[in-house]
Amino acid sequence: MARDESTTATERAARRATLTIREVAARAGVSASTVSRVLNDSGYVRAEVRARIERVIAETGYVPSGIATNLKRSTSTMVGVVIPRINSFASSEITAGISATLAEAGYIPILGSSANRPENELAYVETFRRQRVDGVLILATQLTGPLLASLTEIGVPVVVIGQDASASGFASVIQDERRATRQITDLLIRSGHRRIGLIGVAEWDIQVGCERKGGYVEALAAAGIAPPPSWIALGGFDLRDGAAGADRLVAATEPERPTAILAVTDRLAIGAVSRLVDLRIDVPREVSVAGIGDIDVAAVYNPKLTTVRFDYFGTGTVAARTLVAMLRGERIAPAAQVMPFELRVRDSVADRKARA
Repeated sequence: MARDESTTATERAARRATLTIREVAARAGVSASTVSRVLNDSGYVRAEVRARIERVIAETGYVPSGIATNLKRSTSTMVGVVIPRINSFASSEITAGISATLAEAGYIPILGSSANRPENELAYVETFRRQRVDGVLILATQLTGPLLASLTEIGVPVVVIGQDASASGFASVIQDERRATRQITDLLIRSGHRRIGLIGVAEWDIQVGCERKGGYVEALAAAGIAPPPSWIALGGFDLRDGAAGADRLVAATEPERPTAILAVTDRLAIGAVSRLVDLRIDVPREVSVAGIGDIDVAAVYNPKLTTVRFDYFGTGTVAARTLVAMLRGERIAPAAQVMPFELRVRDSVADRKARA
């Protein structure tokens, strides 16, 4: 008899383990999403419906999945990650650093690509709140008031990447954008260039649009150079925007026509070089070109691109380690960690002084 009872108990346990949320929903006469809301306590369910679902769970001994169980305990081992573009070199390298670090610490990243739209970033944060992630890493396009409020209200540790949100109470990991851009502009000036054009992006992007342009302007000012409006072309982030920027800069009349172009990303720089080649303008003999970022093709493009190297993989690693430390109870000050950078001097910049 004991053996039969043991077998029966084993069978019951096996049945509980294989019972699905859809079967529970069918027995209670509701949808699976309604059962999920009851299990996770994540939305309104009428009292009589909730009681019916809980009765079916008690009668069947249903055991939720590991994720559902963790959500019920307000822990999930999941971390929400928001990036602006999934096909961006910087975003992909940062994400790789994040993923490797989180995996080592036992956390699972849930990735959302906002397509550079602030409203999408806000929607992802709300989704993460409903899913009860343990923490959030966000590479924000814009730190809008509503986004900062949502990040504050989510109630889990947050680390901001790419923009300094320390004044709003968030630990941040950023690049030294302004100083890096100033140094590469200084390199162009030391190479004998006085007419240096800028291919930039819209200034709603604080780091790439404002900080990098600011470094360019500061370097020129320190050299006694005031760039006229015809030296600055603003647009988007794609190769075609780099090409359009090159068209605008070389269209300037000879007294103002730049002998060098600084693009605020390598992608824009490569678009500019490609367009200059189409226009039969020799790079770097006639026009030098430099970029920022040191993407994977910068060292193999023809000519090899002079640029600034940012450690994007390391940025993701540092951001994820900071978040993991917070999740483990360490007190992390809401300060900005500034990542190092290096100049990469290659073939796309000519030394005009050496030719003089």
